[in-house]
Amino acid sequence: MPKRNTNRAYKRGEAHRDARLFIIVTEGEREDRYFGWFDRKSQRIRVQLVPRHEQASAPKHFLNRLHQFLDGEGMNTQIGDSVWFVLDVDNWTRESIDELITACDQNNDWHMAISNPCFEVWLNLHKGPLPDNVEDCDTMKTMLNARHRGGFHPNTICPLLEDAIKHAQEADTHPEQVYPDKMQTKVYLLAAAMKAVLGQNWR
Repeated sequence: MPKRNTNRAYKRGEAHRDARLFIIVTEGEREDRYFGWFDRKSQRIRVQLVPRHEQASAPKHFLNRLHQFLDGEGMNTQIGDSVWFVLDVDNWTRESIDELITACDQNNDWHMAISNPCFEVWLNLHKGPLPDNVEDCDTMKTMLNARHRGGFHPNTICPLLEDAIKHAQEADTHPEQVYPDKMQTKVYLLAAAMKAVLGQNWR
């Protein structure tokens, strides 16, 4: 896939071009709620979630969704705007994910944030490291409800961003690789990029 020329003004944010724009493509509503919580938490950051069409959450649809967004809105790489693909590995083949990895290799401002096997790995890390005996998504979801009273809610989980970054980074056995090992996540790369822009007084 050829490198796209996306270095143009972000139309809807013209009044806020001192802010960094994170364009995030996800496969689920929970991911959208999580990252959407950070939008405008500081004057320095904007988060734009790329619209998801019904029954079009598979990785093969990610690029089409992104291209439709960029054609309509654009981004400005000169001030640090970036694209992030956030996805799990539990439902998709490695080949379909590799297509996105290749696209990121060809576009300097596009990045991957993969969780293996599911996004709940990342969410659980907000409350501490994962136990050694956790092996599947169902267990991760049960643990999330136990660790966070009432289950997932951005208002209780998202303020713990720094803890999640620390725990995920410490657990990453191959930080040089894009694809995480089982029960690990690379979402901390996106979170760390956002935290660098948010600064200290964002809660």
